Amino acid sequence: MHIIHCGLRALPQRREDAESKIFFIFLYVSPPLRFIFVFTMKLVLTILLFAGLTVKGKAQSKSYSFYQLYQLDSLGQTHSIGRHFGSLYFDFLQLVEAQLENADTTTQRLVRHFEEVFAQFYIDACIAYEKKQEVTLPAWRTYFSDSTLHPAQYNLLGTNAHLNGGLAEAIANSYTPQEWKLLKKKYVLFNKCLNETFGWVYQETNRSHKKAKLLSSLSLGLSKPLGRYYLYKWRKRQMRLTEYFFEGSPRYEDLLGKINRKKERIDKMIFNQLQ
Repeated sequence: MHIIHCGLRALPQRREDAESKIFFIFLYVSPPLRFIFVFTMKLVLTILLFAGLTVKGKAQSKSYSFYQLYQLDSLGQTHSIGRHFGSLYFDFLQLVEAQLENADTTTQRLVRHFEEVFAQFYIDACIAYEKKQEVTLPAWRTYFSDSTLHPAQYNLLGTNAHLNGGLAEAIANSYTPQEWKLLKKKYVLFNKCLNETFGWVYQETNRSHKKAKLLSSLSLGLSKPLGRYYLYKWRKRQMRLTEYFFEGSPRYEDLLGKINRKKERIDKMIFNQLQ
């Protein structure tokens, strides 16, 4: 009732608005017509709302196995320097998901939990960078230290940080020693995904970066198999570091220091050789 009175008070006094005034008065004095009018408007609004939700649902029809995949997918659409490795990481995880389709439910659960933990390291670094805060994890500080690098450099810096900076820590934060013994043999599924991703990175780097292409030519094509070997070596070394951690071995700190020093040298090479 209050709405009708407001409408009446707001009616213009000019003669040309007489028809509008009569219409509102007719609605006010005729309850059946008012009921039909209100019911019709509600029906129209419901239909429009449903249509809007349907369109929105189609636009958001992507479905992923864990939340971090949505975050990485969104990150790849931004203008942040985090988009470079973010897109690469997302594509890699999609390959892992394809490998998990035929895996047992225990393997799926454990692997995805690890990927959630590991992906969050990078996502947290991206968030800190956007907020102009210090990146907490040292492994990712070099990546976010310069916003003017070539996309190929970001991909390589991200790969170095990913494999030489936090892999063992992510495993240790994801599993108990018993779960790790159960799952470590399943980690071969990552090899195919890693090799496929490396092939794309190698091809794209040579295509988009002239100096990288020149260095590849000077190596007579040996840089590609050598790169695959180092990726395998880095992962094996991280597996060994994880074993030392779970065993409480004093060799853990020694190997961790060695890995960190090698990571720093590789970061410098990426900065200096591909400028």
